[in-house]
Amino acid sequence: MAAERSKKKTPAGSLMPALRLLLLAFVGLAFLAAGTVLGFIASVLKDQRVLSYDDIKQAIAPEAFSSFAYYRDGTLIGRLPGAEYLQYVTLDQISPYVIQALISTEDKGFYRHPGVSLRGTMRAILQQITGSDVQTGGSTLTQQLVKQTLLEDLYREELSGKVKGDALKRLKYRRKLNEILLALRVERVLTKDQILEAYLNRVYFGKSKDGTNLYGIQAAAKGYFGIDAKDLNLAQAAYLVGMLQGPAKYLPYNDETYRDGLERMKLVLGEMEKDGKITPAERETALAFDIRAHLVQRSDTAYARSPYLLYAIIDAAAEALAEDDLRAQGIDPDRRDDPDVRPLWEELLEKRERDVLTKGYHITTTIDKTLFDAFEAIARDDNNFWTNPPAYTAANGKRVDHPVQQVGAVLIDNRTGAILAFIGGRDFKKSKINFAFEPRSPGSAAKPVLAYAPALEEGVLLSPDVFVDDAPIVLADGGKEFAPANYDRRFHGLVPARQALAQSYNIPAIKLSLAVGLPKVIDYGRRMGLQHLVPGDEHSATAAIGGLAHGTSVAELTQAYSVFPNGGKLIPSYMIERIADGQGRTIYQHERREIPVLSEETAYLMNDMLRSVMTSGTGASIRLAMERAHGRRALAGKTGTSDNYEDIWFVGYTPTLTLGVWTGFEVKGMKLGGYPPKNARTLWPILMNKVLELKPELSPKDAAFPKAKEIVQMSACVVSGKLPTDACREGGWVKTIAFNKKYLPTVPDDRVQKARIVVVNGKNYIALDSTPDDLVLKKVLIKRDPIRIPKNPRPGVSYTVPDADLTLPTELDPRKLLPDPPSAPKGLTASYDDATRTVTLSWQPNPEGDIAGYRIYRRTLTGMEHVGSVMSHLPTTFSESLGDPFVVYTVTAVDIGGRESPPAQDVSPFGAPADVRKAPSPPKGLKAVRTDTGVVLTWDPNPERERVERYHIYYAPDKEGPFERIGTTDTPYFEVLTFADDGYYAVSAENALGESDRSIAVQPKPKNGQAPPPSPVLPGDQNGAGEGGGNGTDGTGAPANESPPKNDKGPTGLISPDGGVTASPVGSVPLSTPMDKKKKKESPDRP
Repeated sequence: MAAERSKKKTPAGSLMPALRLLLLAFVGLAFLAAGTVLGFIASVLKDQRVLSYDDIKQAIAPEAFSSFAYYRDGTLIGRLPGAEYLQYVTLDQISPYVIQALISTEDKGFYRHPGVSLRGTMRAILQQITGSDVQTGGSTLTQQLVKQTLLEDLYREELSGKVKGDALKRLKYRRKLNEILLALRVERVLTKDQILEAYLNRVYFGKSKDGTNLYGIQAAAKGYFGIDAKDLNLAQAAYLVGMLQGPAKYLPYNDETYRDGLERMKLVLGEMEKDGKITPAERETALAFDIRAHLVQRSDTAYARSPYLLYAIIDAAAEALAEDDLRAQGIDPDRRDDPDVRPLWEELLEKRERDVLTKGYHITTTIDKTLFDAFEAIARDDNNFWTNPPAYTAANGKRVDHPVQQVGAVLIDNRTGAILAFIGGRDFKKSKINFAFEPRSPGSAAKPVLAYAPALEEGVLLSPDVFVDDAPIVLADGGKEFAPANYDRRFHGLVPARQALAQSYNIPAIKLSLAVGLPKVIDYGRRMGLQHLVPGDEHSATAAIGGLAHGTSVAELTQAYSVFPNGGKLIPSYMIERIADGQGRTIYQHERREIPVLSEETAYLMNDMLRSVMTSGTGASIRLAMERAHGRRALAGKTGTSDNYEDIWFVGYTPTLTLGVWTGFEVKGMKLGGYPPKNARTLWPILMNKVLELKPELSPKDAAFPKAKEIVQMSACVVSGKLPTDACREGGWVKTIAFNKKYLPTVPDDRVQKARIVVVNGKNYIALDSTPDDLVLKKVLIKRDPIRIPKNPRPGVSYTVPDADLTLPTELDPRKLLPDPPSAPKGLTASYDDATRTVTLSWQPNPEGDIAGYRIYRRTLTGMEHVGSVMSHLPTTFSESLGDPFVVYTVTAVDIGGRESPPAQDVSPFGAPADVRKAPSPPKGLKAVRTDTGVVLTWDPNPERERVERYHIYYAPDKEGPFERIGTTDTPYFEVLTFADDGYYAVSAENALGESDRSIAVQPKPKNGQAPPPSPVLPGDQNGAGEGGGNGTDGTGAPANESPPKNDKGPTGLISPDGGVTASPVGSVPLSTPMDKKKKKESPDRP
């Protein structure tokens, strides 16, 4: 039995040494860990000075001193609201409800712990170790006070973003350890009531109704409820204490944040009830209290009288000091938006805003009192604005029943960058947004900054007078198509860049920005001072026309425009000249800087282009308004309009001043069909004219924009900006224009080309080499980007480009040459228009698909000739003025290989085709009438188409002849001087091809005392005569009762007393005619 017991004890006995070793190891590790912790604590405390009571008291005590702002001439603007809204109160001046609510909600063990809550700290450590999503924190009120005061610099370093990874963890542990140790120290030096009093006088409670920052319980009580801290009731105290977790989340002025604030107040009251500080009845009474009904109205202070100005001064002063803080840490203030700098910037900005409000500073601004007062008076005058805009549904879905047209304006001195005046809004009661510094969509006002200036600087646009193409484009928009258009819903084709900017065409600006590259364009915008640009804007194809994520403020865009009159240099705009402390020591002084952004040549060219906006563009009415008031002066600028005319801009400048103006509505969503009757374009000249009236010395009338050394005038092809070519000259596109010497052209133009074009199915193609020249269009055309029409065209937009026919095709004629030559055209007809003397041919199109066109041939007396060609895309008709009546026509078809068909059947406009190689027809309508002196012959003129040049007159004693020619005339009239009573007369006609047969012979009728025959019809008095006898005769002579006609117009033969001829024009004949000789033989007794 003993042996068995011995065997059973052996295992237990063998475990004891192992357990002892484990215990010793655990103890060793514990000591080692403790040593490590103690070592870390020792390293932290090594350089830590033990703070005295005075050190701690000074650090945690608020500095509640008033700060003052001044105009540029030293005139007092007013007291900043710091002193009034940060008033130190003792604990007995604070409502007990506040203290009870604070302890119940923020630190239940406040009166029991030594400054640190062990339970809370361990919970926070455990949450950190386990990576819990819920981080409740472990800070007591004492620790929070220490963090806000004694550890402010260390906490800022933690938030700076410069420390990362394990180093950041060590920094956090260091800060937290310091926080714990200093909290323990503060608890030993100060009483609980002193700590509580200090905390309640330093903690931030958000903003009052007029936007003032509220620090401390007294400021919160005054700012929200208009009462002292000691008079806060339970509901008010619970609401204010509830705001401490995030003041902006629980502001009582906004419906959403107010609801959240009431929920937070319920939580505070619930905690108070749990702790026995209040009864359920008191809780219900507090919940029934109407917080909003007891909110304070705006007070009548300098801040209240000029809220926009005071706001801007506080923000600008805090920003100026925070920028200096960044520089002191070796950080460029331009990096404030970098992710690793942003936390530090926000921390510094918040601290400096608090300093501005509470440190007793004296802040001198750049604001000119005279101009600022004048600007505010203009802003308050309803006559300067649209007084009855319609109600609308905003972009956020809310109904805006009584919209107020708002305004933002900024005036900058170009030489210094000083902001001399601004307009923040029309009425602070109606909108607390300072529209001078609030970003809005700039619309087309962005074009000079984000398109034209970068394009000129980068050499993408060589000159203001080089063409840009205002033609349809389609942009990618998240996988969808976006087709921008112009404000007039039309496209204008190739236009000088100057005109495109002056008329504010959208497409050229977009194309220029894309050609430069969007990242580079946005970088130019940042360098010119557009601070609201974000990385996402680098992917916005419409950035140049205002398509920006956040837009720009009036102050930013006005500053950017000032780069142009400053010769390409950015002189940063500013509002704070100097900040001095309560003892008058300067703690900030503005220093003027010049930052090169653009070359002086680009600035010169931009000034030139933007002056065109004022002379012949969208700013012309503004220039006229200025000239009427103050005469001509150097003036430039640009209009801007966002979609639906929601934002309307004008930024303009003289050589010394730049003024930017925006008008629009606070709540986005107003959709207008055009410009409202009053807007930025009507307001700008009112403001600038007032400036010139009150302060003419700020912008001398004879001031001029700076010149540039390297601007050269040179002849160039304006289509591309390159050297001229013969083709460009032929197109009329060679001009002398201004260049930056850096970008003078050195190579010939390659965009303008002479081309042979055919048209197939309404589309232009390059003609095949085999296609004959007479059946192609020979044009001077331009290489240009394809004109792209969207699949879903925008309603109301005309996508017709007026000069689309100038586009050089890129494709060859797609038609294929058929094996056989074309067939002869069919259906050829000819017609003649007497009124216009025009021949018109028409025929049927050939059925072959390779027809290049048709050739028209005319056969006349002189032979066959090619008189015209008709391309296959045109109607199959041909017209020409009649040049020769002896004409027939035919047509052939020609294919794209140059092969010609047999001719079509001949046609004539005057009937069936006939041989035109013949003499005229015999004259008709011949009459012969006896007169006292002889015989008068008249006849119908031949048809004009026979081209009769002259008529020949014949005489024969007998009707059968023989006939002898006795005279010639070029009119259908002839007078024979004779005394013979018998014989026969006939007439022939002659043209270039010969003489006609003689007419029917007629015998003169006796005179019988009748009147002379009628005057002859001369060529041109009638359009040819008909066939057969004229004037009702049968061709044998005049009627028996017809008197000889009186000769008023035709040629006349006169006989002298001695029987000679005194005048013998064509159409007269002397006495000694053959007929007279015959009569003499028959009657010798007659003379």
